[in-house]
Amino acid sequence: MHLAFQRDHAKDEGDDRLLERLLADSARVTADVAPRRGGVDGWRPIAWSVRALVDLLRYTAPAYRDAHGLRRRAAVMILARLQDERVGGTAHRLATRIVDRVGRDRSRSRLRQLLRLARAIEDAIPPSKRTTAMLSSLRPDIVLASPVVDFGSPQVEFVKSAQRLRIPCAVCVASWDNLTNKGLLRVVPDRVLVWNEQQRQELAELHAVPEDRVVVTGGQKFDPWFELGPTTARQDFARAVGLDPERQYLLYVCSSRFIAPDEVPAIRRWIAAVRGGPAELRELGILVRPHPQNAEQWATADLSEWQNVAVWPRHGAQPDDDETRAAFFDSIHHSSGVVGINTSAQIEAGIIGRPVYTILSPEFASAQEGTLHFQYLRHENGGFVHEATDLGSHLVQLGSGIAHPDADRLRIRAFVESFVRPRGIDEPVAPIVADEIESLGLVDVSGRRAGAARRTLLRLALTPLAGVLALAALVRRMR
Repeated sequence: MHLAFQRDHAKDEGDDRLLERLLADSARVTADVAPRRGGVDGWRPIAWSVRALVDLLRYTAPAYRDAHGLRRRAAVMILARLQDERVGGTAHRLATRIVDRVGRDRSRSRLRQLLRLARAIEDAIPPSKRTTAMLSSLRPDIVLASPVVDFGSPQVEFVKSAQRLRIPCAVCVASWDNLTNKGLLRVVPDRVLVWNEQQRQELAELHAVPEDRVVVTGGQKFDPWFELGPTTARQDFARAVGLDPERQYLLYVCSSRFIAPDEVPAIRRWIAAVRGGPAELRELGILVRPHPQNAEQWATADLSEWQNVAVWPRHGAQPDDDETRAAFFDSIHHSSGVVGINTSAQIEAGIIGRPVYTILSPEFASAQEGTLHFQYLRHENGGFVHEATDLGSHLVQLGSGIAHPDADRLRIRAFVESFVRPRGIDEPVAPIVADEIESLGLVDVSGRRAGAARRTLLRLALTPLAGVLALAALVRRMR
């Protein structure tokens, strides 16, 4: 097994530790940084610009009519990536102008035409020579790529090079929001491994991936949560994090920076409402768990004006090893309910069997009603999360949950089975994924790419532009 990473630094320290363990455990696992198109490859600015354009255009579809926050984020991230990709000169000005135009254009027919053109150009762009050379030297039986849908992601080069070399390839969906919150899957691989039927529908409706290319496996990242049990007694845990060990507590799970860039004021208002609410809620403990990638705001946050309230762990902790995962599990398991805006911790709470609550606040509308993946959690859509439109209704829901702790047990279990383990709630997903990966080696890839004539003509038309851009990049480098 060879792991080729898109960048040379990890998003989280736990990723580095995991890689170190993998490499130490087996001499048959190797790793390095994936090759990217060279700085004087004239196809590089064309490829990046077209991919960024496709990723932006997807947010003009009817499904994203209310997704104002997602559109803004896509434009901001695409413009920021222009700097990272070192797309300069005319290409930079053109890309900036297109991003601005798409953000203001409301003609759906014109935008659809532009999307079809961008997809055709993507199909005509030749695979990266560096990526193809890497795969040729490794001669793998199978190529897997994940997540591929980051904005302007160059990981699509692995799919294209695998197709060029007739190597079976698959895309593995990494998270519950990947298919709705990020970019498009621009090239259809032989297989896409997804969690559930919702993601299968997302691929068909939003990414134009045929159903016969999709395999539903479940979410393997959640396997450990089905196997864990508490490692501490409730009183001992409460005492360790700074709560009254004799009282029940609510757990507030914070969200990522995109969902809630400034969450502290909202949580302060929520705590004040709970403390001023019904008698059965006033004495509850409150444990706030910062999101590991959005914990900076909690470094100086002061909640000491309320008794029996704690922030833990103060600087956040990614639950990616046995110790941190066990601590996170205990914080959910010992709670009487979990509250959050929009985070995968709500799914983990459901796996553990705890009721989950949220408030549909105008402050976070773009991160709740303005996202597609959040809708799956909502009670009114068949999910298990109790949503309230105001603090008063929310407090009533909390009070009911405290009084009837097992009322949601069957509904929570049904959601977890359909969303996380659709092949059986007692069946671990990782072995299922492994079997599907191995079966990919039997896929016939001899004649899978159609439209060769159109692709060849468009590539010939674009080749002079690629040559000019390569020359311009060479001149900039020499200067």
